[in-house]
Amino acid sequence: MHYKYQCDIKAVDFWRLSMYHTYHSFIGVCNIVFGVSMILLAFRFWNQVGDVMQAVLFMACLIIPVIQPLGVYLKAKTQAAVAPQGTELVFEEDGIHVTLGGQYELIRWNRVKNIVKEAGMLIVFTDASHGYMLTNRLLGREKEKFYQDVKAHINACGKG
Repeated sequence: MHYKYQCDIKAVDFWRLSMYHTYHSFIGVCNIVFGVSMILLAFRFWNQVGDVMQAVLFMACLIIPVIQPLGVYLKAKTQAAVAPQGTELVFEEDGIHVTLGGQYELIRWNRVKNIVKEAGMLIVFTDASHGYMLTNRLLGREKEKFYQDVKAHINACGKG
């Protein structure tokens, strides 16, 4: 097994991950119900209210499909700005060789907790809340083979 990747995480990757988690949860269902309700309310009462209420209804209709994703993107830009760029990951039989800014670390397979398929990426978790994001554009055609190889190494350590 030998895979070598230069991580290049962009704001859109954080945005996609956040939106995926939002809309695959109860909050996402509530967002959809709220958004549809606001649009129905706007259509129902549009001709019966004045200009100020029409503006309020219009803004309420924009909250879920426009304002919320824009806010999530602004947060994602902040996350991408502080995320370490240029991390080199080499996946070998003995573990994950991580190089960043001249510093090197070997993460043995027994320290890797999981690999998860997410929205347009794979995340290799080194603990419950930290991991390495590998996007589909980075993995290319070898995504599934890479996933299977890493999963096999994690399972071999009894964590799968």
